[in-house]
Amino acid sequence: MRYLLLRWMLALVLGFGTGAAPVWAAAPAMPDPLVLGDGDTAKEMQGQVSVWLEADTRASIEEVAKTPHAFTPVAALTRHALNNGNTLWLRLRLVRAAGATTPWTLNVPAPYVDSVTLYQRPDGKRWVAQSAGDTLPQAQWSQRGLYPEFALDLPPGVPQDVYLQVRNFKPLSLPVRLAPAPLRENQRLLESVGLGLLVGTLLTLAALSVIRHYEHKNPFDLKAAWYGLLVAASVAQVNGVLNALVWSTWPTWADYANSILPLVAVGTSLLFVRTLYALSTHFHRYDKALNFIAWGALATVAGYLLLGRAVADQIGIVALFVAITAGLLTTVLSWRGGSAIGSWLMLAYVPQFLCLLWLVAETFGLVTTQWEMRYFMSLSVALSVPTLMYALSRATHDRKEVALRADQLPTQDALTGLLTAPAFQSHVQDAYQRAVDTREPVALVLVSVVNLEHIRATMGDTTAEQCMLRAVIKLHRILRDVDPAARIGTDRFAMVLEGVTTRQALTERLVKLVASGLIPLQGLLPEVTLQFQAACVLLHQNPLPPERVLEDLSEVLAGISPRTRRPIRFLEPAMTEPAPLSVLPSTQDAPSEMPAQPNA
Repeated sequence: MRYLLLRWMLALVLGFGTGAAPVWAAAPAMPDPLVLGDGDTAKEMQGQVSVWLEADTRASIEEVAKTPHAFTPVAALTRHALNNGNTLWLRLRLVRAAGATTPWTLNVPAPYVDSVTLYQRPDGKRWVAQSAGDTLPQAQWSQRGLYPEFALDLPPGVPQDVYLQVRNFKPLSLPVRLAPAPLRENQRLLESVGLGLLVGTLLTLAALSVIRHYEHKNPFDLKAAWYGLLVAASVAQVNGVLNALVWSTWPTWADYANSILPLVAVGTSLLFVRTLYALSTHFHRYDKALNFIAWGALATVAGYLLLGRAVADQIGIVALFVAITAGLLTTVLSWRGGSAIGSWLMLAYVPQFLCLLWLVAETFGLVTTQWEMRYFMSLSVALSVPTLMYALSRATHDRKEVALRADQLPTQDALTGLLTAPAFQSHVQDAYQRAVDTREPVALVLVSVVNLEHIRATMGDTTAEQCMLRAVIKLHRILRDVDPAARIGTDRFAMVLEGVTTRQALTERLVKLVASGLIPLQGLLPEVTLQFQAACVLLHQNPLPPERVLEDLSEVLAGISPRTRRPIRFLEPAMTEPAPLSVLPSTQDAPSEMPAQPNA
């Protein structure tokens, strides 16, 4: 019993001593290897991985492999405090299943990482390195692509330690995926097609805006073109497309473009939505603030030349966050302000803003890195393109309509939208000329709302104006699209009716007008009716000159009693009178037809 108690106390002391020993004193237990076999699907590193954040950049792979105690198990997507003066090492234990023949690949879906190098020992002796990253020309990549990718060379049935050397100028989380080579080939194809369609759609939007600019000479469309181009460039950059295709030989710019292009795109986007929403009309102060934020985001780009990469990137992140928040608030204000396209643009921009906010939150370490968010953002942009194109078309249509109304304003009545009296006179001249030259059937009609002044006196100007608008609606029911109509007085309208051959046909149309006026107008209390009276003439039967026909018709209207049962009157042709006979000269004055008689 005494020996048993002694042995228990000794084990307790040793246990406490082991717990107090430094972490590096003993190498952590090696994790079980990840088995890669035939028929397996793609694998993403989950759970824990072994990492070592080297406080320098000088350690070789041989030295790293000899210091297993330096590695610590951490969560796979831990955010590492990287900078230009340190290096991140990841250790993965992999084993290819015995008898397996399918080759495997390892990829890091992070186009923005500066440098990634994969180290492995296929023969168990010599280290083989593969490198990639946006600070390296694509020609130096082990496999050209949108982001780092490496081929794994693992002997079957033998566990091997694979090391990743990572360098980056700022902190990041490093996603790591493993996939069979055939499956990975299909993934690359889908990525290329999807991104190609997305970027192509955005470029199409930019091209359509350029065409619209040259067609309508509107600077707004040129801003839309720049917006589409820069957003396309930003999306392509974030997904590694530009690094692979455009500046594959300019690694320095490829590295900086990851930070600069999103700032330029967001700043330009804010300038674009300012114009699209017409904020200066409804939110003047906020419009000025948004303009300041937009140009501030663009000015942040200069910080990369003046302040250095690290400081400028921090400022850029703040500017990006502020600009995105301002853009989202702008969209909400436009929607709440009753903008015709505000609801459509909410659908277009809100998903983009939310995705961008998530990416900014990742940068601050507020949320766990999700590499799929880049694709979600790209998808939100793609889905917004049709909506944005509709909004642009709607805005262009509204501007053209306003311009057309402005051009027509001198010839249109402000209340009714009908022609003014001077503009209508040209139509009367044309109708008269056709009636005289070709005998085309055409009628000229004057219509008066006899009781309008009574309505105005008893119910006010507002009700009188509403009644005039209702009268215009009733007039349009007897008009064709080709028939011009005008408001030529406070209570008087004039119309040219084409193709009216007889008095009976014209009377039937005017009877419908008179009858419709006797129906009480809906929405007005007390009940109101419109008392129409009309004076008309068939110009092909009675071709009165244009300079007097309206006056003659006005006289006919003036002669109609308000209580008449014949509210439709025709201007009758003037009675034809025979020319007066010549007065025969008197006999006294007439020359004698008899020969002069001689004097007796």
